[in-house]
Amino acid sequence: MYYDIVNSGERIKELRAARRMTRQQLAEQIGLSVDALRKIEAGVNGAKIDTLISIAELVEAFVSEIVFTDNNIEVKLLYDDFLKELLDVAEEREVGSNG
Repeated sequence: MYYDIVNSGERIKELRAARRMTRQQLAEQIGLSVDALRKIEAGVNGAKIDTLISIAELVEAFVSEIVFTDNNIEVKLLYDDFLKELLDVAEEREVGSNG
């Protein structure tokens, strides 16, 4: 299993279209240029994890739905759990450093 940027890009494009969002709308909301998003959707460039998280939130999907193309649901669930824990730790550190 690996991060297939072509399949991930196609999935992002499908999810964006299903939400009736233009490439420009999504790009603006995630802080990318339209050209950068076009390259991600075309599979020319991969996306950083923070970009994938932002896209997933906006298209109402899990990051695993974008990244993983196999049907191994256990791996997807483990990845989602890991990502949630990672984000919780990051948020706790951010709150702790502000307080």
